[in-house]
Amino acid sequence: MEASLLLFINILFLATVNAIVLIAISYRMGTKTYLLGWSLLCYSLFFLVYFLWFHAGWILRFPHFIRTVNPLMFLTAPFFYFYIRNSLFDRTGLDSKDTLHFLPAVLHVLDLLPFYLLSYERKLELAKMFVDDPKTLNLYANGIIPTYVVDSFRIVLMSAYLGYSLWLMYRYNPNWINPFQKQALKNPLSVVAFLFVLITFGYFSYHTFWMIETLAGFQMPALLSFFTWVTLAAIALLSIYLHLNPEKLYDLQQERISEIEVNPTTHSGSGMEDRGQVQFEQLGTIKRIADLLTQKQVFLRQDLKVREFAEMAGVNSRDLSILLQQVYQKGFRELINHYRIEYAIDKLKEGYLDYRTLDALSRDCGFNSRVTFFNAFKKEMGISPSEYWSHFQSGENNT
Repeated sequence: MEASLLLFINILFLATVNAIVLIAISYRMGTKTYLLGWSLLCYSLFFLVYFLWFHAGWILRFPHFIRTVNPLMFLTAPFFYFYIRNSLFDRTGLDSKDTLHFLPAVLHVLDLLPFYLLSYERKLELAKMFVDDPKTLNLYANGIIPTYVVDSFRIVLMSAYLGYSLWLMYRYNPNWINPFQKQALKNPLSVVAFLFVLITFGYFSYHTFWMIETLAGFQMPALLSFFTWVTLAAIALLSIYLHLNPEKLYDLQQERISEIEVNPTTHSGSGMEDRGQVQFEQLGTIKRIADLLTQKQVFLRQDLKVREFAEMAGVNSRDLSILLQQVYQKGFRELINHYRIEYAIDKLKEGYLDYRTLDALSRDCGFNSRVTFFNAFKKEMGISPSEYWSHFQSGENNT
């Protein structure tokens, strides 16, 4: 077995094991990342089987297993979408409508039934051909629909799921899909999305050049090899990231009210007493509110409305207002502006105005206009943003 093939198999085997561990731990802890684990498992298992069976020759022992894992590739994108959606909207599990997303995989199984029903002798004959030249697999292992049509549809579907997932992320925070923003690099959803973009790009490019090579007769082994490496490298990076960042991806935050990030200077003694009166059953809602503000940073959305925020927190608008007063001693708009101003101050300290304008800062912080930004900043800090920046530069305000 050549070194590159052995490396491919080891990468994909470790990714498969890592995905299974992620699913098991996530199920046990009741977190949403099992959906991400299923997506990674479908990817890694599909490619692992491909290299073991057709490049390492294992399919000669079990020819009836040709194409049995092919439908898995129709599940990678839906599971990734479910993970992004559930994380953004704090949803758990799947509902009855979500079963429609599995329909392409089921239809592909039905499409392959005539191939599955071929005799052992015919499949063994085909297996020998595929081992000699794995590229012929997509030419002769067809169901009712030609394989290149199925693969093309699958890539379009994967791209659509990925694009919609990125759009959902953009709606909540445009910076999350900007790879040049530090905020994106620190956000697990962003990192996972970037790696899925890379996997999809590698798979799409490989399929495109394979079709050109097969249908037009051009020979491009170097390009096919390069995009194979791109796809497998992205899978390996995703697996490593999941392994090294369990505290982020397993959502291992302790559900204690004292961990909610609230500026202590904005609370009075009576506020603490009010917060102590919050009923136990409200702790889950309070945690979701804190997560929306500190982790997902939905306050950066310019079009954020109280009704949308209440829906994301899983509470009605009236109860949300009461809860915000109990916990934060602020109304909805006041609280959102408070977090926007804190975000603006962090940006100012990072030197944002060295290369951008105050207008740009107001937009990036979620304000609709510069005037609104100035008024909110002055109300919160007692001085204007430009004055704060001047004090900071002179060393008068370094806290």
